[in-house]
Amino acid sequence: MKKVTKRVLSVVAVLVIIGLGVGYYFYWENEHFLTTDNAKVTATLYTVVPSASGKLEKLKITQGTAVKQDEIIARIEDGPALKAPVSGQVVKCDVVSGQTVSPATAVAVLADTAGAYVGANIEENNILKVQAGQEVSVKLDAYPGQTFSGHIAQVDQVTQSALKGNTTTLTTSGTYTKVVQLLPVKITLDDGLFLGNIIGTNATVKIRIK
Repeated sequence: MKKVTKRVLSVVAVLVIIGLGVGYYFYWENEHFLTTDNAKVTATLYTVVPSASGKLEKLKITQGTAVKQDEIIARIEDGPALKAPVSGQVVKCDVVSGQTVSPATAVAVLADTAGAYVGANIEENNILKVQAGQEVSVKLDAYPGQTFSGHIAQVDQVTQSALKGNTTTLTTSGTYTKVVQLLPVKITLDDGLFLGNIIGTNATVKIRIK
């Protein structure tokens, strides 16, 4: 009976030690790291619009076309040429040659593929823990099983909803729904990995905050 009791106590002691170890691990992780999977590979986008109205001619691009900065991508009949503002890739082109366009027409949207980065959205209650220069471990869904090193390059001061023009105000009825706001963070990889061919894919980031 005593042997059984000792064994039970030993098992309980081991379980308590394991439990304390697991608890301390999660406490230490929460104190030193901030992890989120609300992240993806992204790039700065540029919209090409004509400076004058007219018929579009000599359109040289379609969606997916790679372009170089200042390359002529189209012309306006009897008017100016349209040039690529940056080297990159055409991610949207909904116009065709012969179509009449104006300064309100988006002829193309270009992505700066060379400057592609990992963008993460951090909840407002954690944003003050995040600062430029902090180390980041990044996992990319496009590269399963691999972890890449990076750092915080920029922390935006404006929430995602404000950037999209979505504002919430109190109504006369007094109803209000509080929504946790997100602030964009730009993460640059230190490994020199080219991200221009996986824009839009998902990522998970682990930011060292201490």
